[in-house]
Amino acid sequence: MPRTEFTARLKASQQLLGTFVKTPTSHASEIFGGAGFDFVVIDEEHAPIDRFTTDQILLGCRANDIAGLVRVPSSAPSAIQSVLDCGASGVLVPHVASVEI
Repeated sequence: MPRTEFTARLKASQQLLGTFVKTPTSHASEIFGGAGFDFVVIDEEHAPIDRFTTDQILLGCRANDIAGLVRVPSSAPSAIQSVLDCGASGVLVPHVASVEI
């Protein structure tokens, strides 16, 4: 699903189907895309996934029309920018306690 379609459906509160990916390969994202899932969350916080692997998984997402979100390991701007540079459709930031920086 192209990023714009995913964003529009999310904003419209439409039902979306997704799951977490914790394996450091693109295979899971390709399989979930082929199975009709709308998105996957690549878990950099709790899985052995580095920037190179994230890039590979996101490539698999784009090739199979599935949105790739990334749960980054921290709220550090460099962590967020890194996954956006790789082409993530969105970012989940852990341990956010307030809207203040």
